[in-house]
Amino acid sequence: MMMKLTKIATMLLCTAAPVALFAQDVTLQSPDEFISVDGQIVGFNGVMLRVQTTVGAVSVPASEVICFGDGCLEIIASNNFGLTADAFQSIVTDSGAEVVSGSGDLQVAFAAPAFNTLYATAVGAFATSGARAQIAGDGTLTLQNDSDTATLTATDDAASANIVIETVSLNGTTPQAYANAFGWAGGGALTHQMVGLQSFSVLVAPNAGIDSISMNDLARVYAGEVTNWSQIGGADMNVLALQLPTSSPLRAQMEALVMAPAGKRIAGNVLTMSDEAGISASINQFPGSISVVSTRAADVDMTVPVAGSCGIAVAATPFNVKSGDYPLIRPVMATYDAPSNLTLVTELFDFASTDTVQDMLAGEGFVSHIASLQDSALKNGRLSQLLGASLDDAQRVAAAEMFQVLFNADRMSPTLTGGAASGPEGAWNRAMMQDLIAALSDPANAGREIIFVGIGQSSADSQTAINASIAAAAEMQAALVATAADVVAAGNYTLSSYGFGDVSPATCIDGQVAGPTYTRVEVWIR
Repeated sequence: MMMKLTKIATMLLCTAAPVALFAQDVTLQSPDEFISVDGQIVGFNGVMLRVQTTVGAVSVPASEVICFGDGCLEIIASNNFGLTADAFQSIVTDSGAEVVSGSGDLQVAFAAPAFNTLYATAVGAFATSGARAQIAGDGTLTLQNDSDTATLTATDDAASANIVIETVSLNGTTPQAYANAFGWAGGGALTHQMVGLQSFSVLVAPNAGIDSISMNDLARVYAGEVTNWSQIGGADMNVLALQLPTSSPLRAQMEALVMAPAGKRIAGNVLTMSDEAGISASINQFPGSISVVSTRAADVDMTVPVAGSCGIAVAATPFNVKSGDYPLIRPVMATYDAPSNLTLVTELFDFASTDTVQDMLAGEGFVSHIASLQDSALKNGRLSQLLGASLDDAQRVAAAEMFQVLFNADRMSPTLTGGAASGPEGAWNRAMMQDLIAALSDPANAGREIIFVGIGQSSADSQTAINASIAAAAEMQAALVATAADVVAAGNYTLSSYGFGDVSPATCIDGQVAGPTYTRVEVWIR
């Protein structure tokens, strides 16, 4: 579903008079209209506005939204819960407002030639979608609405570019960019946007004696710290790691996804081969060999699952890649040199997540992340593990509820990072939310229940993890309503949220923002 993005902002200073509540209809929107809520403001706790809508009461952060309508001034003048004009990002009355420019001349660089193709595909589709976009003979893209203009010009100089299209890791530690879901969903001051998806696979010679490998051990292998497979539970055989040349963009992506998060560098004695085809052919011929190649070039018979920090090994299946369960995904993102408020550009890169563009990119070797359902046998296998698991008291209660709630439901691929998020995590979440909205716009899903399922871990205890996962799931449900209340209402959807902590996670629960607790939120439907 494509979001209409128009930047309108002004500030009207008003005096709050805390008298009796006087309900007035208002529209609350983020600057790019990604969050849009119509209803009556019925509460304010100093941060979050509580709004009564056609689908029930929802909460949105006042500082992230513009309040439209004369009702904004009336509610400020009559409320008894301390709401002032300064709480909003801005206020626009029915009589109109000054338009703040969202114009700019930007340069776009590409970390790999394939990303230029990705960008050109998205731009071409956007320009023919009815959007006000023009492509000049030299490839310069001009975006325009009634008030703003932005031009994007390709450059080979990534160091001076305003936007770089590149593979960005979701592993490791990265500073917080968003305090909650409304930051990345609202679209203000984005640092990254996801525009494509690929993945790596690990090829291992059958005589190495391993059936999976962890991200940490993979980094240790290439750093020269693991020289015999017996060191990580395999056969007593020397390790022969193969790699692509330093000039290969895939080599740089592998270093960013595997080595950099582990704080390691590839050893100087790793054998270099010219291309992926040569590497794949050599794995069967060279005893004890291992390599990392793009999934589309991998021989599935020699591919092993990959585990994150907790040891849960995940195979590189299409569902696991698009859900983010598989650790070696390669999200391709537009990385901004400074947080961007240019809503015209935000609209362009949001369009890359639409079904139209994802279908086109699938033909260019990228993984389509259009929402899909998990194989029911895999879902049932995961739930069946709950029956014989060793659990503490808190987990036992959560496991019983999880089995009951999800037994007749199906898991959808959109999966989000809960809680505070880094820039890359926020970009991933934004794309996943758009995938979910597109799926809910399909009449075939109308009338069903959408279940937000929180999974979490905590350094404290199981109950803390459960509590955090409950909060994360509820926040994502609220973000969906704030983002697409019209879609939820039109499809007559029932929304619910649960949190099961560290009971039966589908993959390791890691986050980039340092902290004692991490959560993921899965989406299920029934």
